[in-house]
Amino acid sequence: MQRVTLPFRESARKLIHLVGALIPLLYWSLDLTRVEALLILGSLTLPFVATEAVRLRWPAVNRWFLRWFRGAMRPEEEQKPTGALYYFLACWVTILIFERTVAVVALLVLACGDTAASVAGQTLGGYRITQGKTLAGTVAFTVAAFVVTLPFFPPAPALAGAVIAAVTECLPLPLNDNITIPLAAGTTLTLLRAAPL
Repeated sequence: MQRVTLPFRESARKLIHLVGALIPLLYWSLDLTRVEALLILGSLTLPFVATEAVRLRWPAVNRWFLRWFRGAMRPEEEQKPTGALYYFLACWVTILIFERTVAVVALLVLACGDTAASVAGQTLGGYRITQGKTLAGTVAFTVAAFVVTLPFFPPAPALAGAVIAAVTECLPLPLNDNITIPLAAGTTLTLLRAAPL
């Protein structure tokens, strides 16, 4: 088993992911209504949408953009939308679809679970489950997701939500995992909350 050091690019991306946890935490702590949260988040998301549209449409703008931000981007994002755009869209859609507590938890699962998976998977290496996903990363995702869900939900639904989100993160789905992870976690927690005990 080969130990791998986390590259600077991934370290920067995961730090941004953790900072992204401020979105659900502010939604919760400021007691914002859904409409207020969607308006604020929408005003933050629109510049990302506009920037991505402009840079992907005009190569000269993209070259300028890459000079400044390539260090935090994956190579495949140079000609495609960045993970940051998907992250903001995921936050907006999650808050739109799910009840407040479920939305907050689903977004915390995304921010903390995905970060834990990346750090553990790339530093510990080990058995590879799917392309780019390791057993160590999946276990770390599940543990982190469970820990952030537990203050809001009983242990059984918290564990179920964590496991479903971790499995979703491993699947080679056509949608970006910044979107599929909170949707999977939110749907699981919503269904389990509604189920009779």
